Amino acid sequence: MSSSNSPCAACKIQRRKCTQECVFAPYFPPDNPQRFAYVHKVFGASNVAKLLNELNAAQREDAVKSLAYEAEARLRDPVYGCVGLISILQHRLKQLQTELNHAKKELASYIGPHAMLPPPPPPLLRRLALSLSSPSKPRLRRMMFSASTTKELPLLTPPSTTSP
Repeated sequence: MSSSNSPCAACKIQRRKCTQECVFAPYFPPDNPQRFAYVHKVFGASNVAKLLNELNAAQREDAVKSLAYEAEARLRDPVYGCVGLISILQHRLKQLQTELNHAKKELASYIGPHAMLPPPPPPLLRRLALSLSSPSKPRLRRMMFSASTTKELPLLTPPSTTSP
């Protein structure tokens, strides 16, 4: 039962008395009845109650969020649900990656092939690489050893500075 003594959204929609042991009360507050209405319409109240009772308390909040999201997506797109949205977003991501590659190629044609290279490391990382490459820091060099092998990790080298 909610703190303001009004029934939770689930009990209100089902027109039943909300008790202290109500499994829906913590997750379907009375101020958001539409959330439960969607979940109830797609999954059914008894199925949701069974699911929540089978889960431990730490997992219930995430399960209700997932059910509510999937229910809303399923009502918008009855065939694909949230999978349709994921598919659309993946397709858009591929389009943007293609556009980015085309833009990099065009940029490379104007300023040279180094435009296709990844950006240089930040200055702090460059200074760390320089300090590790100096022979006066054997302790830092030992710390760079991999735990599973005796090979050193590759050191970063600063880019050469040549004037045009």
